[in-house]
Amino acid sequence: MSDFLKLLDVPGVSFYSLQKDLSASDRALLDRQPIADLSQNLVDFADTAAIISQLDLVICVDTSVAHLAGALGKPTWILLSFIPDWRWMLEREDSPWYPTAKLFRQQTAGDWEPVFDRVKTALEHLISPPLPRSQALPGNADPEAPPQFHAPQTPPKITGIGISWPVSITSGWGIYGMNLTLQLLQNPAWEVALLAPPSISYESINPLHKSLLFPVVEKQQKFQELVSANYDKQIACNFPVLYALGNNLEASGVENQITSACQIGVIFFEDTRITPQALEKAKKYSAIVAGSNWNADVLKSCGLTNIRMVNQGIDPAIFHPAPKSNLLGDRFVIFSGGKLEYRKGQDIVVAAFKRFRAKHPDALLLTAWHNFWPQYMLGIEQTGNAIGLPNINRDGSLGISAWLAANGLPVDSFIDIGLIPNHLAGQILREADAAVFTNRCEGGTNLVAMESMACGIPTILSANTGHLDLIYNHICYPLLSQGRVKPTAHFPGIEGWGESDVDEVVEALEQVYTNREEAKRRGLAAANFMLDWTWEKQVKRFLDVIY
Repeated sequence: MSDFLKLLDVPGVSFYSLQKDLSASDRALLDRQPIADLSQNLVDFADTAAIISQLDLVICVDTSVAHLAGALGKPTWILLSFIPDWRWMLEREDSPWYPTAKLFRQQTAGDWEPVFDRVKTALEHLISPPLPRSQALPGNADPEAPPQFHAPQTPPKITGIGISWPVSITSGWGIYGMNLTLQLLQNPAWEVALLAPPSISYESINPLHKSLLFPVVEKQQKFQELVSANYDKQIACNFPVLYALGNNLEASGVENQITSACQIGVIFFEDTRITPQALEKAKKYSAIVAGSNWNADVLKSCGLTNIRMVNQGIDPAIFHPAPKSNLLGDRFVIFSGGKLEYRKGQDIVVAAFKRFRAKHPDALLLTAWHNFWPQYMLGIEQTGNAIGLPNINRDGSLGISAWLAANGLPVDSFIDIGLIPNHLAGQILREADAAVFTNRCEGGTNLVAMESMACGIPTILSANTGHLDLIYNHICYPLLSQGRVKPTAHFPGIEGWGESDVDEVVEALEQVYTNREEAKRRGLAAANFMLDWTWEKQVKRFLDVIY
């Protein structure tokens, strides 16, 4: 531990400790240093991997963390003893197993000081910006070139922005708010204010995200005290505030108490029936940012002129192509995600999977269908594709497994994984051979489908509503046959919705199953396409359209 401390002298570097089970002396030493200790948040390797994915560099001795970081493709500097493990071979600075690893070897047994000197020098070189060309190559300067004048850098002007819905790592709105917050926190020109209590458990959140969010959450708690003490008064913010809008352009009600001279709506809706009163109320927003071209077109067709469009994003550190862990053996794994409800069409998936599995008994359905709002399941039982509805368990979870069994699926033909934190979703998605989304409607672009495509999973998509923003030539398997949809009590306005054909779903699964090379090609093309949809890029586009 003491040898590592000389690296703290390198300016411009933030250090995070991933070391568990420290001795008492090392613990006391660490507590006195400007190092963020994340050991209390490391329950298993998934937590460690989540943190490593957010780091720029990992420096460690020969431990399991070295192999984990190398396997994740992170730049990793590994400090080796004079007689190293055979895997690191001899007399080389690289590793054939991990292309991003660099090896720093002891030249004398037990002598770490020269090793850390070399590491410190390498770290200083890594973070030092390259010299301007005229300084780097003074002897080759062009005598005809005009002199270069550089304006002095000034600190960026700080702009505030408020987010009025709860951030989380499980719901669509929560993940949107979480990633918007994290991107703003990385930009010194922005100061973000959470105007609603976050819906997160610090035990399940990425520990690095926890450390970044902590100051903002502390401020939110103080703001919430102000709101509670003035529950009968309106609180005016002197910065732009984002409001979450849904069907009929309805907000959560927070806009009645928390207001701003610059109110910006962010909308994802499915019901196309919009009242004149709602359209009139929508004019108060400086801008309304829709999450899909379909949403934007519907609003513009209603006469609204303050409409912008920016799609959601994906986190490429979590959602990217990578080898399977083969936890499910040689099964042909079909993933289906999203809240179990009539709108998302999981009844079509059940019917299609039953037919497909009859021909391919190695098929395995992997579902992530938890729903916080089970009332929206109504309608699934009336389509003829599935029988009944899942029971609601005492803990609020849905009895998906019992429901699938009641619909004729053998218990070994499916796995219901329930609710999963977003930062663990990539590991699960990459176990799939195909992903199926037979949604009747998507107000946005279906975050889970985007994440599936970003992982390079061959993805089957219903060609309607928000999904149309994802359907480009040969990057997915579009379900082009879209029939008329029956309205329900919850969704009376269904213009643009589509009913996918079960036979076409089975045929798409058959294409993936029988032509794995073409499926892989489409999956990788989709992953490459989604690189332009990172949260970093989408949040920048969002800010560009509202300012």
